[in-house]
Amino acid sequence: MRAALLGLAGPAVLLAACGENLTPPGDGEPFPPLACVPDLDGVLTADEIPLGLGATAPYLIGVDVAVDVAGEGADATRRWDWSVERRDDAAADLGAVALGRQWYASAFPGGQFVAAGAGGLDGVYARDAAAIYLLGLASPTMEPASARTLLAYDAPVAVLRFPLAEGDAWTATGTITGGTLAGLPYSGADVYELSADASGELHLPYVRFTRALRLRTRVVSTPAVGGVVTSRRQVSFWFECMGELGRATSRADEPAADFTIASELRRFAL
Repeated sequence: MRAALLGLAGPAVLLAACGENLTPPGDGEPFPPLACVPDLDGVLTADEIPLGLGATAPYLIGVDVAVDVAGEGADATRRWDWSVERRDDAAADLGAVALGRQWYASAFPGGQFVAAGAGGLDGVYARDAAAIYLLGLASPTMEPASARTLLAYDAPVAVLRFPLAEGDAWTATGTITGGTLAGLPYSGADVYELSADASGELHLPYVRFTRALRLRTRVVSTPAVGGVVTSRRQVSFWFECMGELGRATSRADEPAADFTIASELRRFAL
């Protein structure tokens, strides 16, 4: 049995503030400058999602926590409140690194960078002016052999397309042939259903963003032989020149698009 694995695009350079769109608490250190200036037109272009390899940003990570992915209000008044601080949240600095000399690098000849995915796996990515592509997933280390995972897609899967605007939707399939999952042979297919279906104000710990774009993703994993078909949902928020602000990943086989419990909740936190 294989649980559906989401290894979606991780944070790029998520460090900065600009004008009135961010409201930092108190009198702290000034924010470093953005790589670009948000124009708040509601459209994400490739130039507005910078990739800072080796740079990190602070996140709070909660496990099995309540979450509101539906939001309140509509259109110009829509907002999501992800600002509640929880004692059990873990603080982590997350970012993308070059594919480099990871043990699995040779399995992804077109790979450019790596970011942490769900389930403790690494997602391997490439990008160009048209999209960010997921090439597959792998365990961070190859030992022990019983935990080794290497799932390379036969063709890249576009998990973020450019330009991206509210109303955009697409489906992509990643096919795995001759892979390894937890030390065992694995072949199958992951079908990704993605839609940028709303935008609004996102409240995070200590900071608020206007015109954050909600991206919904559902992945259905089907083994080639035997096994059980599984699915998982993810809701992430993106903002111009900042990248991914937060993501909520559902429990396995979640039936509701607006799920209320996240198996993992990541939030940008200054």
